[in-house]
Amino acid sequence: MDTMNKIHPTAIIGPNVELGNNITIGPYCVLGQPGAIRDVPEKKGKIIIKDNTILQNFVSVMVGIEGVTVIGENNLIMNYVNVGHDVTIGNNNEIGPKTVLGGWANLGSFNKLKIHCIVRNRIHIGDHNLIGMGSNVVKNIPSHCVVMGNPAKIKEEK
Repeated sequence: MDTMNKIHPTAIIGPNVELGNNITIGPYCVLGQPGAIRDVPEKKGKIIIKDNTILQNFVSVMVGIEGVTVIGENNLIMNYVNVGHDVTIGNNNEIGPKTVLGGWANLGSFNKLKIHCIVRNRIHIGDHNLIGMGSNVVKNIPSHCVVMGNPAKIKEEK
């Protein structure tokens, strides 16, 4: 099994980033920059990206403030996604292009976030959900739901 990471030469990876095995990081990704939070002079956290995760082009992942931003195993994070500081992403998720995960958001496992979703800071999304294209998630979402709209609403429970 190939355990080598594939990192495009234009990617910027800070010293506070820990990479697992078999990670793909596409062109112009920026990993490890501090999130913009007023009145917080020093960001001491880090980023952990676990095995078999793909970050496509122009993905940015912000470092945790005091804690850790974690991206679990087997995730596909598509072009232009922004992962805020102190975010936790579980395993086996697909995060569509131009999606934004606000600071301290928590995304479970086996979720599909379609194109251009926005997840407000401090939101918790359970497991096995489908978040429809263009959804603006402003409330916590339990597991096994189909969610869509602005603001996002549960349309169906699986």
